[in-house]
Amino acid sequence: MVSETSPFHILQCVCLLWRIWKSRNEVTFEFIQPHVRSLARQFYNQVLEFSSLLPPPPLPTRSSLLPIIHATTWVPPPEGFLKINVDASVSASGCSSGLVIRGSDGHVLLAFGLQHQGIVNPYLAELLAFRDAISFVASKSLTHVIVEGDSEVVVNQVSQGVSKDSIGGPVL
Repeated sequence: MVSETSPFHILQCVCLLWRIWKSRNEVTFEFIQPHVRSLARQFYNQVLEFSSLLPPPPLPTRSSLLPIIHATTWVPPPEGFLKINVDASVSASGCSSGLVIRGSDGHVLLAFGLQHQGIVNPYLAELLAFRDAISFVASKSLTHVIVEGDSEVVVNQVSQGVSKDSIGGPVL
């Protein structure tokens, strides 16, 4: 049985084969012993870099979406929760992602931004913004957190659970 292969899976295969070939040549001709973590990081970075050249995944149809509520003002989280708002912007040199953390009283507790060189795909930039927020939450062992963003596609993908085989899976 033949299954459909996505451009992302093809990209992963090509990057993996390239990484294996390059490592083989380093061992054979330069006598450099590879480190597994280094190889994995190089593979991951290469996939991340080239995935920005892939077309974004198809947008979900209107009928497959849950009703969308468009808030015109910031809505505080319930008492005892934190709310993290994330966003991203893209330029010719890369993207920037930022997040703002507020308590239920609306006061800003923390805000920061990160730059990601070479990422020029808006979809990937929004995914990285969510990943940065989730990583921050995990690193601080925070609970009772709501993460919001303005990318409908990314919000739906994150809230429905990202599979590792989806285009956004490796990022998140």
